[in-house]
Amino acid sequence: MPTPTALPDYFHDLNQRIGGALRTDAYSRTLYSTDASSYQVMPLGVLIPRTLDDVHAAVELSHKYRIPILARGAGTSLAGQTVNEAVIIDLSQQFDRILEVNAEEQWARVQPGLVLDVFNANLAKYGLQFGPDPASSNRATVGGISSNNSTGAHSILYGVTTDHVLEMDVLLSDGTSTHLAPLTPEQLAQYKQKPGLEGHLYRTVDEIAHRGAATILAGTPRHWRRCGGYNLDRFIDGANFNWPRDPRFNLSKLVSGSEGSLAVITELKLNLVPRPKKTGLAIVHFDDPRAALASVPILLEVEPSAIEMQDNMGLTLCREVPTYARLLSSFVVGTPACILIVEFYGESEAELEAKLARLKDH
Repeated sequence: MPTPTALPDYFHDLNQRIGGALRTDAYSRTLYSTDASSYQVMPLGVLIPRTLDDVHAAVELSHKYRIPILARGAGTSLAGQTVNEAVIIDLSQQFDRILEVNAEEQWARVQPGLVLDVFNANLAKYGLQFGPDPASSNRATVGGISSNNSTGAHSILYGVTTDHVLEMDVLLSDGTSTHLAPLTPEQLAQYKQKPGLEGHLYRTVDEIAHRGAATILAGTPRHWRRCGGYNLDRFIDGANFNWPRDPRFNLSKLVSGSEGSLAVITELKLNLVPRPKKTGLAIVHFDDPRAALASVPILLEVEPSAIEMQDNMGLTLCREVPTYARLLSSFVVGTPACILIVEFYGESEAELEAKLARLKDH
């Protein structure tokens, strides 16, 4: 893509309005040209905002000068979602605070640059945690996790991130600051009367959901664990979810999973879940990987918190490393073709023993 002709004007005006750092040198741009994926795309520049006003200026001026922008967290994306020929807005350095925790109602307000493991470490004293647990949780930010609609090993228990996004503060493409939250039909009718881009969005999304319901249902994969496309199925009845669905109209459910293409997230209100008090593991051995896969629906009946498969290649490689081999010999019997590691959560050891007994019966 050719460099936008208005880019120098954009940089000039942005520098006049921000307290953070705008970097346009080749070194800085190269640093942000990659993420955890195999892609490399040189950005137009990099903004390290210090305040919300900095972010607002970047978005507002991008609309004025038609300059593409891309909000970025930790860059743990595996599919190139955080690289583009755009001005990167790095929200991981200054927007990383926990703003409020309501332990009684089990929710928290946070900034998008907060690292998930840091978030959970702070929630531990309340006996709470954020449900979805992507593998990159020691560096991934909650804003990126929401934008990607991430999940993790415990998705069968907690679903996907969108299930736990309650509300958002966002900046729309023209710089409009708005709060996205669940709306009753009466509130939605009022919001649809709002002027400008905000009212247009409420009217348009509601119309798409009503007129396109059959098409959306037909074209949306029935499995709930997915992060492709926009979450339009959240606005219609009959869609398939693994977590109780709030039927109220909530645009934060659409922004979640949109990879930053609809708005810049500046604050999130997230649902929290109780931390497990007890954890138990069962190692199920199989001589045939197909038998292991076929057993998963049966295993789900005993309500595990997670199921992970380790195939013969993984087991063989572990046996070739002495440290791993010793650990492996403590829980793997013989040389199975594969194993399923089945995890259970419980409030007590008695509950875990009951679940493990159910597993043996199956």
